This record gives sequence, C-alpha cells and structure tokens, in this order.
Amino acid sequence: MGRVDSPLRDRVIFIDGAPRSGTTWLITLLAMHPDIAGVQAESHLFDYGVDRLFDNFEGRDPNLRGLRSFTTRDQLVDLVRGFCDGVLMSMRGNVSRGPEPAFVIEKTPVGARTDGVDLERKRECYPDAWFLHIVRDREAVVTSLMRSPFMGDRSRETCEGLWDRVVGDIRRALGDAPRYRELPYEDLRADPVQACADVFEWLGLDSSESVLEIIRNVAPEKVSELGAVPAEEPESARAMVKAILRRPLERLQPRAAAPASARVVTFNLISAMYQCDIEAARELFSPKVEYVYRGADGDRWVEGEEGFEAFADLVREVFGKKPTGHWNASAGGAPGEFWTSEPDKPFCSVFVSLLSGDATRVDLAFGFVLEDDDLIRRMVVVSAGPVSGRPASLR
Repeated sequence: MGRVDSPLRDRVIFIDGAPRSGTTWLITLLAMHPDIAGVQAESHLFDYGVDRLFDNFEGRDPNLRGLRSFTTRDQLVDLVRGFCDGVLMSMRGNVSRGPEPAFVIEKTPVGARTDGVDLERKRECYPDAWFLHIVRDREAVVTSLMRSPFMGDRSRETCEGLWDRVVGDIRRALGDAPRYRELPYEDLRADPVQACADVFEWLGLDSSESVLEIIRNVAPEKVSELGAVPAEEPESARAMVKAILRRPLERLQPRAAAPASARVVTFNLISAMYQCDIEAARELFSPKVEYVYRGADGDRWVEGEEGFEAFADLVREVFGKKPTGHWNASAGGAPGEFWTSEPDKPFCSVFVSLLSGDATRVDLAFGFVLEDDDLIRRMVVVSAGPVSGRPASLR
C-alpha cells in the first residue's frame, strides 16, 4: 500500500497553520460535514512520528543512517504513506457517524520542527492531498502566542519569528501544490458558514442548506481575545492538562505552591476520564464513595462499588465515543462547606464539553469532595442534557 494504490488517494485533507491561527476551530467546523471525518487531536505524524525514519535515511545524524542499506527513497515514501494511511483510517473508524465518510481531515499546527522538512515530507507522501492553510493576522497571532503557556519564550521577538517562519515554510513547501488553498482566519471569523461552504465546494462536497445549518449551529464558538501576559506567568491549569493528555498516565507529584489534594486528584481525574482509563480512575476513589447524578435522563444516588461503577459507566458512555472536539476547565482547592460539614476538606470541580461528529454535544459538571486520604468521597455530576448528546447550537 503506497501512493498509487492508497485507499485514501485523493481523500486526505491537511489543515496547516501557525499555532493560535484557528486550526482547531476550523477542523471542528469542517468535521461536521457527513463526508469528512476528523478530530481536534493532533497526530504529529510528520514532526514527532515518521520524521525519524526520514532523518535516518537522509543521514541527518552521521552515526544513524542504516535505512539506506535496506530501502530506496521511493520505497520508504510508500511505506510511510501506508503507515500514515493506517493511522488516519483508524481515526476515521473511531468516529462513529453512520456511513464511512469519504474524506479524512487532520490538523497539526506547524512549528515543532524549525527546518520545515516535515512539510516537504508530508507533501512527498501525499501528493494527492488537499492542503488547507489557515492564515491569521500576524499581530493577532503574536499577541495570542505571548500569552500561551506552551511557549517557552513568550517574548515578542520570538513570537513574531514563529509566525514568520511557519507561514513562510508552509507557503514555500506547499504553496505550489495542485490542491493548496489559503483561508484567511478573518474571513472564517466574519462568515464561518460561507467560508466552510467555499471549502466544501472546493472539495467537491455537498454544500446544501441542510449541511450548512449544522455549521451555522456549531460555528459561534467563543474565541479568546485576551492580551499578552508577563513572560514569568506560572504554568496554567490548561497547560498542565494538555501535558497530561500527551503522555502516558501517571500520578502527578504535588507542586510546592499548590494544594496537593485538590490539584493532583483533579488533573489525574481529567486524564483518566479523557483516556477512558477506568482502573486509573478507580485509584482516585474511596471505597465508600457516594455518587450522585442529576440530568435530563434521570437522577441517581448510589454508594460504594455500585457508586464507582455508575461513574465508570458514565465515563465509558461519554468519553468512549472519541469526540470530534472537547473543552474543559477545572478548579480545585477551595474549602467544601457546601458539600461537607468539615470545611477543611477541599471541594474540586471540573467542567467538560464534548462535541461529536454528528453535531451533538454533552456538557457535564463534576464536583467532588476529598477525604483525609486524598480520595474522592463524594462525586456529584450534573448534565445539561442526556449523556447520549443533545443538538449542538450556540446561537
């Protein structure tokens, strides 16, 4: 399986762009089309995946170039195409949306590699792909990067240099590809329905009113317009969660400046839920846990093992669907007098919003109280609708 006989020939869409340029919002909207499968998660196939195979073959390390002894460049490219197709088809298979969508869409903001070769290799492996480059105003991106926790150096000079390098590399490596298209972020923001309709028509897909109505309902996502923050800002909760989700699950060690019982359990719970790791979640619960659920599909109050299993069933149903997009926020460490008569026991909360490819949304609020042994003693879940999902509409 290679470039010529690929099962995804002419059916892969890559969204490219600098970080903080709207790649996540764009893939969320486009993946609402019934013929496009995609998720917000970043694959990093070409910058933290098959890049080492090419580095090996190209002798970028003088002591590591063994692949030249076993394969040619064309053979390597076809082998990599087969592997990447397999990853993308696996992702497509995990998006439960009825009939198998014709297109697969992937987005990984560019910037991890500073030499731009990941883009060149992606084009070499996918000469038949559709490359959609979302370009946001330089100053808007710079301002956003200057407050982004993933930036090690948030100085203006570094953030300006990142935009210049990434946008330049994308245009240089992909700009003359047969299926390259630029989409100004400002156009998407001004009229997301029309911008998506134009992309659908470019792809040869249905852009009828029934399809665009879904985009119209989902499009009004909130976009942060906050300004820059000082370079010495401490690591944010969002950055900690992203770091957890990008590495194997492990118990966090308490940070000196944080209330350990709240921060540690909160972030490990988020990680366990998103990874649907029931056994990891079990370690966080007291054997005597009280589980309370309040939602449009009924109420429950159960305790002990039955209580934990009820929580586990909720996690499997909600997080096992491989949502197209997600958003979460958390807070922890405040005394929990509302839920317990002992004010020294911390009350923690997690808010989760999951968007599925069938344009349904699940919004949940988790509130829990910790015992003295830092285990969850009471878990209260409130759902904005049935956990099976409700029609997504932000109008």
